[in-house]
Amino acid sequence: MPKNISQQCFHCTQPIVGSVPFVVNINGKDEPMCCIGCKAVAEMICDSGLMHYYEFRTEAAMRPDSLNDLVPEELRQELDFYDHPEIAKQFISNQKSGDDNVAKLSLIIDKIVCAACVWLIEHQIKRIPGVQKFDINYSTHRAYLEFDPDKIQLSKILLAIYNLGYEATPYDEQTQQKKLKKERQTLFLEFGVAAIFSMQVMMFSFGLYFGHYQGISEEARLILRWASLLMSIPCVTYSSWTFYKSAFYDLKNKRLTMNVNISLAIILGTLASIWNTVFNIGEIYFESVTMFAFLLLGARLIEMNARHKALMMTDHILKLKPHIAERMIDEQNSEFIAVSQINVGDVLRVKPGDSVPADGILLQDSAWVDESLLTGESLPIEKRMNEDVIGGSINQEQSLLMKVSKIGGDTVFSQMTLMIERAMSEKPKFVKLADLVSTWFVLILLLACAGTYIAWLYVDASRAFEVMLSVLVVSCPCALALATPAAISSGNQAMIEKGLIGTRSGTIEALAKVTDIVFDKTGTLTQGNLMLVQEKNLTNDMSNAELMQIICSLEASSNHPIAAAFHRIHQKNPLELLSVSNLDNIVGKGLEGTINGEQYRVGRIDWFETKEQHNLDEGIWIALGKGNTLLGLYCLKDELKVDSEAVVQKLKEEGYRLHILSGDRIETVQAMNHRLGIENIHGDQTPEDKLAYVTQLQSEGRIVAMLGDGINDAPVLAQADVSIAIGQGALLTQATADMILMHSTEMNPLLDGINVAKRTNKIIIQNLGWSLLYNILVLPAAMMGYIVPWMAALGMSLSSLLVIGNTLRIREGEKE
Repeated sequence: MPKNISQQCFHCTQPIVGSVPFVVNINGKDEPMCCIGCKAVAEMICDSGLMHYYEFRTEAAMRPDSLNDLVPEELRQELDFYDHPEIAKQFISNQKSGDDNVAKLSLIIDKIVCAACVWLIEHQIKRIPGVQKFDINYSTHRAYLEFDPDKIQLSKILLAIYNLGYEATPYDEQTQQKKLKKERQTLFLEFGVAAIFSMQVMMFSFGLYFGHYQGISEEARLILRWASLLMSIPCVTYSSWTFYKSAFYDLKNKRLTMNVNISLAIILGTLASIWNTVFNIGEIYFESVTMFAFLLLGARLIEMNARHKALMMTDHILKLKPHIAERMIDEQNSEFIAVSQINVGDVLRVKPGDSVPADGILLQDSAWVDESLLTGESLPIEKRMNEDVIGGSINQEQSLLMKVSKIGGDTVFSQMTLMIERAMSEKPKFVKLADLVSTWFVLILLLACAGTYIAWLYVDASRAFEVMLSVLVVSCPCALALATPAAISSGNQAMIEKGLIGTRSGTIEALAKVTDIVFDKTGTLTQGNLMLVQEKNLTNDMSNAELMQIICSLEASSNHPIAAAFHRIHQKNPLELLSVSNLDNIVGKGLEGTINGEQYRVGRIDWFETKEQHNLDEGIWIALGKGNTLLGLYCLKDELKVDSEAVVQKLKEEGYRLHILSGDRIETVQAMNHRLGIENIHGDQTPEDKLAYVTQLQSEGRIVAMLGDGINDAPVLAQADVSIAIGQGALLTQATADMILMHSTEMNPLLDGINVAKRTNKIIIQNLGWSLLYNILVLPAAMMGYIVPWMAALGMSLSSLLVIGNTLRIREGEKE
């Protein structure tokens, strides 16, 4: 039996009752382990050369559940379940890369408690043969995995993660929501307890303050002091426990953070107040410590809400895919099945307006589909027999028949979401200004407190603790802790008023530092709707108004985007619609019908038999004819937004480098850019091209903002330093964006947002500067004994109020 070295497990820090059952030699020292599970995990970490995990971690590891085996047989069987082809196809994407197979998927990693956990898991899993890439996003606990299924099974990777004491499952929305709900409930409860009891303590403190100056009986004074003590207990124990725990692990790992200073202020202030209350001497500081905890928890709540909002928006990706598909049994009969039951080779029928559930091949002469959510192209695309149909696109006209060619993780849609996961895992992280000075700042404050106490032992020992406590309270970085989150919160509210919604923390700081702005074209700089820009009357017998009356009558019942252009014309200039009989939709051609006994057609020019050559400009040309005789030609274009030119000109004046990346043909982009004059324009861009372009800009030290509205923009939005999605664009684009521009018909909110971001950054710097200046000026006075603890508490509160008051100027729109 090993000797009794300690009463705490080195790996999970759980208490050990009696003798230590196991030990592991770590860095030349025998460390106690509470169970065979912790022993096995610790030995695995040491054998892998990852001992730095124990130096880096700020939280204790989770204790493995099994005492005899890290992963029970039942769990092994459950993990093997993920290797089944029918299950794996739902969340794994398989691709060929040279001679290797590459499987890609997202995982949820549970039981991560600190950044060291991420470091440990990544280093261990990347050592497994066959694993090509493994990155964990610490803020979301989501992992992006690439591996070769010919060399390693997914179950073995999941097993390796379990053997480290963590849990991993393929990404599932319900599992993610359960985790978010639990975290939200815990923090809301801590914040709620702090809010309720700190308010009660403040009420009692007001009585003590006024009683001190206006008179109060000794009995009433004692009652208020004891009431303050009782009301502060839940706040300084339950609500503040998160600060104590973090401070403990910070000190254990020889790190000084604000958690140490915060914890000392709360603990010492509380203990001194309890002592003074019990012996009815001196002052009490319950209101200071409880409000301190309340304000700090409020800041954490702001950060959590921003992070959860981003995660919930990301989960909207799943809602873009249909859940039910119609599978053909034979030529006449069909059945409805879950999308997860679709197999390669199935023949599906997709009704007009429905999403295509999987990638496939068209089995009929032609069909019109809207791929704008996937390609960013605003116009519907005509598909011909045997051409590819992309899952997630929208069928526009009559029902179409398709044969499934790809399912699950192999579809274009799944590939796009995996690109987003990868880009998000590599997304640059902005460090708050307060963190840059926190370690040295806290060290200086603690040394000042210790030095003050020692010095006053010789000056006046009776005041040594009181003066030391004053120094600690006056120097508590409450204003410093509020400086950034308070300004960010106010800045976000100002952004919302201007028409921009932030979805991630750190966006405002980044937006203020942007050097390059990259635009998508369709739906971003342009309106995303076809507009009639030119018409040619080819007959002398009918006026333009009469021809427009005929074409609007023919298109009145169609829901095609081309018909929508004429619907808008009719709405702006109402015409009496004519009665149309025998209306027929000729697939791939257009519409034909009888009006007043004459047969009219509207559709493609090549539908009409004509030998005339017409000089047609850039745009989509639609023909109207009587029989085979052309009557008129109509040009439709996607026009610039009304303020695009003004916004682009203003951005140029302010020194921004502007770029256009569009999936449209380069000729179309150049024609549109004649009015804008943007120097860097690129057409025919695939999602990979856009991602590579922005990555190249970032490698040159540029800070890039990207605006887009299609799913093809989602990967590059995730990579950009600041990503802005257009409000009526694709949900997937919004899910990966840092901000959403709600006014999809205007670009001015972009300018307003940049101004708010710059103003917010200035306020943050001012808040941090004031917080540091306050400590520099007041700290010496406290050390000299001129500031008693109640003054220190009041000064700390006033400095916080000053920070909050300065922050309110962001929404007032004052120019710095």
